[in-house]
Amino acid sequence: MFRFSRRPLDKVPFATLFGYNTILQNVFSAPVQKEAIVVELPGKKVESYTYGRLQKDVLSMANVFTQRRETVMHAHEMPSLSWLQTPRPDDVHSVFSDNDGDDGISSFEFRKDDGRYNVAILGETGYSFVVSLLAAWSLNQMAVPLSVAQKYTTELSYILEHSKSRTVMGDMILLKAKFPTEYDMLMVGNLTSLRELRAASPNTYNVETMFDVKTILGQIQQRRERAGSETEMLHPEHLLSEEERQHMNDAHDILDRLAKEKGASEELREALRQEMIREHFKAHCVVTDAGDGSGLYYDTDHLDSLNPVHRRWVEDYTSRPSKHDDCVMIYTSGTTANPKGAVHTHASVSNMVNVLQSAWEWSENDTILHMLPMYHIHGLVNILLCSLASNARCILTKADDLTRIARRLERGDISLVMGVPTIYTKMIAAIRKEMSPIEQEGFKKIVSSKIRLMVSGSAPLPVPILNEFREISGHTLLERYGMTEIGMAFSQPLRPISKRIPGTVGIPLPTVRAFVQTTVVESDSTKDEKTETTIDNKTKEEYDEIGHLAIASESLFDRYWNNPVATKKEVVVSQEGHRYFNTGDTVGVRKPLNSDEDAVFTILGRSSVDIIKSRGYKISALEIEAVLLSRKDLFFEIAVVGCTDNTLGEMIVAIIAPQPTVLQKWNIPSDFDRFESTELNNELKEVASALLAHYKCPERFIILPEIPRNPTGKVNKKSLKEKLSLN
Repeated sequence: MFRFSRRPLDKVPFATLFGYNTILQNVFSAPVQKEAIVVELPGKKVESYTYGRLQKDVLSMANVFTQRRETVMHAHEMPSLSWLQTPRPDDVHSVFSDNDGDDGISSFEFRKDDGRYNVAILGETGYSFVVSLLAAWSLNQMAVPLSVAQKYTTELSYILEHSKSRTVMGDMILLKAKFPTEYDMLMVGNLTSLRELRAASPNTYNVETMFDVKTILGQIQQRRERAGSETEMLHPEHLLSEEERQHMNDAHDILDRLAKEKGASEELREALRQEMIREHFKAHCVVTDAGDGSGLYYDTDHLDSLNPVHRRWVEDYTSRPSKHDDCVMIYTSGTTANPKGAVHTHASVSNMVNVLQSAWEWSENDTILHMLPMYHIHGLVNILLCSLASNARCILTKADDLTRIARRLERGDISLVMGVPTIYTKMIAAIRKEMSPIEQEGFKKIVSSKIRLMVSGSAPLPVPILNEFREISGHTLLERYGMTEIGMAFSQPLRPISKRIPGTVGIPLPTVRAFVQTTVVESDSTKDEKTETTIDNKTKEEYDEIGHLAIASESLFDRYWNNPVATKKEVVVSQEGHRYFNTGDTVGVRKPLNSDEDAVFTILGRSSVDIIKSRGYKISALEIEAVLLSRKDLFFEIAVVGCTDNTLGEMIVAIIAPQPTVLQKWNIPSDFDRFESTELNNELKEVASALLAHYKCPERFIILPEIPRNPTGKVNKKSLKEKLSLN
């Protein structure tokens, strides 16, 4: 009797090596011919990259990275692969975990945070960033995205020193522009200089290598083209379609088919054989596919051709990364204090992506316009990673010209748009100014029919801007709430749109638990005594509950890098014993009349800067800003802050960027930097008193040409107060 014996598995999808990281796994399971990244920068030729090209470039860059790191280790007489991250044991947990009291140790006790596996990546809009990020993750390195807007002397040097990053990745032109000449000695600008080592300067902190990624990728592609695809070690393998494979139930069926296909081409024979191998592999390994699975394979008969890191993972399963290993460190925006490095694991990043994919119904048919910074949670996770994990198409551009952006939306190939309030405010102004009424109608018709979802976040969206954008685009912007440490926590519903309540951020997303602390002991630092402040009656009537927001979620960060004191400080324990992260925000909660529905949350502001304690009341600066912005004939942007006052506790100050049309009316010079006058102050107080209760009206108005914001659209009110000498 014929006995079937399974042959050894000799070709395995690379995706199976990356089970610790959902994004990597899905990228390496994507249809190789599908467009992944399109780069559309003004004045430059459009660049397009498929998932197949992305897979190859990630592995090639990982090989280059490994070769260089091994060279450095050898020169320092360090063990091979000692730069890798040690997989985290199951009994290691975050201090925010409800298991904190159980046996085991906290992650900041297990991790020494020495930076040996940290890779700083310059977050320039472009393909190089995407490849660098995924290449780092493919070696289980922790990515540390850097802002291209930051200056070396202050922010960049601080992050490099604090993170102890050993490697910096970016493109040569930008690296040269952002970093001092001392770093030139560390530059790997081409494939021939991988083994060239030169002494580092003490001024370069812990950095050992800088990669010019764009040049290296260009050289790799040239070698591919010269060699031809037939001689490549790694290439996409052909797999059968679902229709072809549905009748192949077991290995006997496959062997019968092979016997009957004696006249078939060798390509078909190989495809059938690969199907048998694939079915064998699926029976013994857990693999999550996204797309048609036509990704890259490695050959178990030729493991010597593998990257040493990946070879170790193949030969020793216990050495493979854990989903709880460090994945990315994003520095907080520092709007109230010095930036801290928030460390996210592969698990928390994967959960962020999975939650948003479900809530906003991402699919491989989506195309998103990415015009936000790559180094921020909004641009990195909500847009780039969700797009890659969904095998969607991501168009990278810059929001430097909102007229150009509006014209780009009119082409009708974009289904998703995400931005910050400043972008939508400026887009409204650009459309009103540059488009005729007929053109505006055409814009609204195309955008409302072709784009399925437009999202606003990273900063509060004033209701007047929401309403005006609806008028001009036909879209009711979906608002959500998140932050570096927690990912996205709240979102208004995708549908029905009628349940998107203006001024709110919706309900908790899946896996999120929200805890509102309604009783908090406060201290008046100026008088060194306990003080009592109350929410005004109108605000009390609007909400059923008001307090400090704390969050528990599978998307929650693991710890602040090398800062256990700050990490422990943010732990909030509820009466039930659950552990939460203190967001530092004050929220209002409106409970529904129908018990089957969820409570809706409104962000009243940062507890430290947006909640102003004046006249014995706690007053939301965001509420004042939103109300004053209803006078769009006068105000373009507004930031409200509180300043210490001996009589009031805090004086409410409104910092205003006016509409250009009122400058002459208010006798403000066209070239002004800052303007104040008693006459104008009294006039604006009258405007405010017609809209706000007397105790919410600003006592002082300062006029600026524009409100300074960081690249993500946030106003650093602490810095703004210092700049205007309001402390």
